[in-house]
Parts: sequence; structure tokens; C-alpha cells
Amino acid sequence: LPLVVLVASAGLVLAQLTPTAPSPGDSFVAGGACTIDWKPDQSNQWTNVTIYLMSGSNDNMTRVSTVSSGLDGTDTSLSPYSWTCPSVHPYSAIYFYQFTNGDDEQASAWTTRFTIASPDGDSEPPEHDTQSNGDAIPWGTGDVVSEGRTS
Repeated sequence: LPLVVLVASAGLVLAQLTPTAPSPGDSFVAGGACTIDWKPDQSNQWTNVTIYLMSGSNDNMTRVSTVSSGLDGTDTSLSPYSWTCPSVHPYSAIYFYQFTNGDDEQASAWTTRFTIASPDGDSEPPEHDTQSNGDAIPWGTGDVVSEGRTS
């Protein structure tokens, strides 16, 4: 019986879509193509994937925008995935993606932080240099800029 439990547990570990890009140092221009890459789920469990553009600290992640929903995370033809980068505030290296499978946010997967730059390629440093636990992971809080916004 313990062997059965161990095998079942190992199967649960493998049941995950694995984000591979973007990576630190990657930069995308608002209005241009943003690409996302992942290793598909091999267990056939991630069949209702939603990708969110996120910002914030590791302790307080906030949704900036929904990139896509209803994706089949087992379909190898979907990665890399391309979408149009939104205009955001601030233009900075504070953005990352969160992948969820249906309503199961406990089993989410994330990319590392990357930059969304202005249409001219400009960006500013993240507001914070470290996480609350001292990890050297810069962060800030961003949002999508609506038409007519001046700041």
C-alpha cells in the first residue's frame, strides 16, 4: 500500500504546466507582441488554463489583466503563445504571468518578472528592490492604462 501512495503522489507532482519564458531581463514593448512559453502538462490534467498578467510582491500579487482563458495546457501547439502587450503604468520590470487550471489557484504556476516598456522602449526601475523576506526580487504594482489617462 505505501508503494501505491508513493506512485500516486509522484503523479500529482508531474501534473503541472511549467512556465519557461519570459525570464528576467526580457523586455516587451507596449503595443507589440508579448510571448509566453511553457512546457505542456504531460498528465492531461491542465485542460482549462487561464493566463493572467500580474504585478505586486510575492506576498501580495495583483491581477493586471487576463491574457487568455480556456486554453488546453496539454496542447503543444499553443506554446509559445503570443498576445499584444498592453499599455501599463509604470513601464517597468515588475510584471509576471500566473497560470491557473480552472478554479484551482492553489496549484498556480508563475513566470519570473519581466519588463513591459513604453512604445519608445523606455522603462523605469521597479519601485522596490527586495521582497518582504529580503529576497532580491525587485517588484512594484502596475495596472493597465485606460485611454485618456495622462499619468
